Amino acid sequence: MPRRIIRAYIPGKTFPSVSITGTRCWLQCRYCMARYLGQMEHVDTPERLYWYARQIRKTGGRGILISGGYTLDGKLPFKPFLSSIKRIKKELGLIISIHPGLVDRWEAEQLRDAGVDIVDYELILDETVIRHVLGLKKTPDDFIKSFEHLLSHGPSYVAPHLLVGANYGVVSWEYRAVDLIASYKPYMIVFLSLIPTKYTPMEKVSPPSPSSFIGLLRYAREKHPSWVISVGCMRPRQYKVRADPIIIDKELADRIVLPRREYMIEYDLEVVNTCCSVPDELLY
Repeated sequence: MPRRIIRAYIPGKTFPSVSITGTRCWLQCRYCMARYLGQMEHVDTPERLYWYARQIRKTGGRGILISGGYTLDGKLPFKPFLSSIKRIKKELGLIISIHPGLVDRWEAEQLRDAGVDIVDYELILDETVIRHVLGLKKTPDDFIKSFEHLLSHGPSYVAPHLLVGANYGVVSWEYRAVDLIASYKPYMIVFLSLIPTKYTPMEKVSPPSPSSFIGLLRYAREKHPSWVISVGCMRPRQYKVRADPIIIDKELADRIVLPRREYMIEYDLEVVNTCCSVPDELLY
């Protein structure tokens, strides 16, 4: 049986991430506390978003990932930016991806109508994570309803993201989430992992062991062999040494973000300079 084609995804300057809230995040999840927003380009007005997108196009970029801080309801405040997003799509033709957080039906429709191509959606099904890590007064059903709104009324591509170990490093509910996600038949699934981050309440939490992360991937591959599985950029540094070569060698994922260069050479990985959730149909 021929080996799967496994690609290395390297976003970089050709597909940058931007924050439409700057460094502001009202939700302040315990594992992040807005620390990662500082690594993004800050485009906190619709005009800045449009002009930054123009620069991406001028320098040969392929797309843009729109992200930022969340409100206390778990939403990215994207509504003031919809007209700029529509203009970017119409005038510049960039691939547009967004991290919207929770949405209702109207918001899903607005993203679709504005020309968003891809929704990167973090699906959380654990009450403890929702209440005590994210600090949201929501339930797993709220996350499921939001996912369904996106699939039924939102952009063409919705990529569920599963944050492994979000419950203080423990892996349990994620197996149930894999099967629930599969029942909706998404075009792909993205696996992330908790990273203990300095200056956050969870900085001393142990992340899931590489073997437990690999075990979840193996479960997803065996139960749902036709899935496109991606290992995203959010994962501990030790995974790149202890997990990535096993994931690649055992073909447990089809896509892997920023693997070590030696593995890219050893396994002759094809390199794609976009976010890992971009479907092949938008690239080839």
